[in-house]
Amino acid sequence: MKRFTCKRLIRALAIALISITSLYGVTSLNAANAGAYDWLNLAPPQQAEKFCMADAYLLEPGNRLAQDALNCTANDVEITNVTPIDASAECNLGDVFTFAADVTVRTNANERWDTTFYLPLTDASPQVVHGPGLRDCSMILPIPGDSGETADVELDGDQCGDITKALGPDEYVLLAEPITMLCADADQDNRADFTYCAAWDNQDRNNCTTDEDPYAGQIPSTKSKCNCDTFNIDVFIKPAPPTVIKTLTSQSSRSEPGGTFSYTVSFTNPNAQTSLFITSLTDEIDIGGDGTFDRSVDLWNGTETVLPMVDGVYLTATNCSMPANGEILPSGSYSCAFTVHIVDRDLPNDQSPEFYDDLVKLALVDKNGDAVTDGDSCAAIPSSIDGDHCSNEITVQITNLAPAITVTKTANPAEVLEPGADVVFTVTVANDAAFWDSPLTLTALNDSVFGDLLAGKCSAVSTSIALNGTYTCTFTEFIGGDAGDLHSNTASATAIDDENDTATGSDSAMVDIRDVPSMITLSKTATPTSVLETGDDPNNYSFVSYNFEFAVNENGVDEVTFTSLTDVPFGVLTGDCMVDSKNGVDITPTPLNGFMLLPGDYASCDISKGLQGNAGDTHLNVATIRGIDEDGQAVDASNDATVTFTPQAPDTDMAFATSMLVVLELTNAGVENVTLTALTVQGITVADGNANPAFTILNAIGGEHAGITYSACSIGTVLGYSGSASDTYSCAFTIELKPGIENTDAINFLASGVDGIVAVVADDDGEEVVNGVSVEVNTVE
Repeated sequence: MKRFTCKRLIRALAIALISITSLYGVTSLNAANAGAYDWLNLAPPQQAEKFCMADAYLLEPGNRLAQDALNCTANDVEITNVTPIDASAECNLGDVFTFAADVTVRTNANERWDTTFYLPLTDASPQVVHGPGLRDCSMILPIPGDSGETADVELDGDQCGDITKALGPDEYVLLAEPITMLCADADQDNRADFTYCAAWDNQDRNNCTTDEDPYAGQIPSTKSKCNCDTFNIDVFIKPAPPTVIKTLTSQSSRSEPGGTFSYTVSFTNPNAQTSLFITSLTDEIDIGGDGTFDRSVDLWNGTETVLPMVDGVYLTATNCSMPANGEILPSGSYSCAFTVHIVDRDLPNDQSPEFYDDLVKLALVDKNGDAVTDGDSCAAIPSSIDGDHCSNEITVQITNLAPAITVTKTANPAEVLEPGADVVFTVTVANDAAFWDSPLTLTALNDSVFGDLLAGKCSAVSTSIALNGTYTCTFTEFIGGDAGDLHSNTASATAIDDENDTATGSDSAMVDIRDVPSMITLSKTATPTSVLETGDDPNNYSFVSYNFEFAVNENGVDEVTFTSLTDVPFGVLTGDCMVDSKNGVDITPTPLNGFMLLPGDYASCDISKGLQGNAGDTHLNVATIRGIDEDGQAVDASNDATVTFTPQAPDTDMAFATSMLVVLELTNAGVENVTLTALTVQGITVADGNANPAFTILNAIGGEHAGITYSACSIGTVLGYSGSASDTYSCAFTIELKPGIENTDAINFLASGVDGIVAVVADDDGEEVVNGVSVEVNTVE
């Protein structure tokens, strides 16, 4: 961003030079018709400014000012009117400016000599001492009799104009007089304040010149012989510029290929009396943050359609519009919101974010159509001109996403007979990247055995991989070795996207070298192939059942006796492998060591193993089975199985227990009173606390059923004869079933027949009536 600093410096210097030119070098203000000396054209720039009146007064030997100011109580000479030649004349508040105007000079005395008018170039009045050597005023010094009007006379023969009303008129006009003054507006009516102090001589003497030794013009002859005044003139005060504020209302970062960013922009007219007029509103974007603004979006010209495959900045939403006549009323405000969609598929090659520096630029003019300036708020944009106003800068970014590839390697055939044979290897690299990173370029393809494939076996294959496309290379190699050897080689690939971001992948292919006399195979299968992660508990395992199916090739002739089963990383599994299936038929489990198969036969065993790992891990183990054929030749076969650990969701266990409320209602249907002599469940008398392994009887408080409360059951209760008030007896007790929450065993409760719920009543002759009900409760946890 150093270029910004330099650019602003150059612009600031240019502004300073323009200001100096406006003060000292205005040659367009022709004084040919003016009646006063043109100091801008007569004096070098460094001498165009004059001593102020009080400072010039002190340059006269013997003069003193106790209060550092003249009191100016006389009004012998005055300026009564200043009419700008340009009806659209304007100035910037606080600037020193020059303009041409008709100046009316008037006298209230019969005649006065050497009329001199001091105009301040700062906020301090000319009657106040500014300081030694300071030239802080401009001057109107009339040329004697130059205007040709009656009151404009030459009375004393020197270089300074005199005035009289003895001949009739008391005033005259200096036409098109170049005036240099401070742009001020103390009463805030948006018209410039014309401030001056007049000095003159009360005596007729030849003593006034335009020379600077020690001062030009006339000074007051006494401390009070001067007149100061301020009045409004028709010079329009240029409005003060606003501060433009831009705000990001969305997130500041999106991942490639980009997304939307929303903003608001607002400003308030700081002028209480003057309207501002907005003529354009654009969003300026510096792509890459390098100081070069590459894109300008017109916020008033409608939205654009996003082309996802074309990089750019698109305006997708805006409520920004030009106000009526473009006018922002005094103290009024303007605000709007808009959204841009940035598409950026090609980010920096160092994978750093692509930065977008955004600012809003608007153009303002005043009521005269002149630019409202604000210095260099838009210095960062070389094309900006006077009247352009820029907001604060906001930076957003597009971040890189890494590409991805999948590498697959296969061998055909996967096994060869000793001493070896040709094997066709196929390496495939799939482009898994999204469209913004495609195509990918394959930059490396190395084989752990066969070396650099791009420089060798695969040199003729294009390395560009299109979106959703694949790179495929096939080559043939002789694979040799002794029986039982395993040939394994791994292909590793690296590809880059358009940001030079890399994607890597690898895959292996295995070739078994088999013995010619006999050949066996091994198929190892994991069930399941994915298990839940075991987490942080070192004693937690996820168990997998591995099926080892081994066979003797049907093309062989020898019976094979199997001797061992080893596994990496499980170690020796020979003793764990109890062969329980042969040719698809279950057999009595038999130890692997010594188990025999004829050519064409196959058998299997199952071994369970506990695995540990985190989600995303894979467990690969390679098993090798060995044996000896009838010729004493060793044979072996290998195979692997992969188990993936998957995330395990939180888990809970639920314990369950139940009991049942038994409500008993007995009605005496006979003519004699009867007594409840027995009440049992599975032969257990109903009494509080009676229990057996299947249940416990609770008979202390009775219970409530269907809104009715029942008391505990009492053996020995008498039921009156049928039709009496006591012929019905009701009670309740609870059977608490087992098992409860102490374990997860199922509840299997059956009470039926004589072992059901049985109530026995007897009359006074000992005759009994047995009532019963069967109950069954079963649960599965």
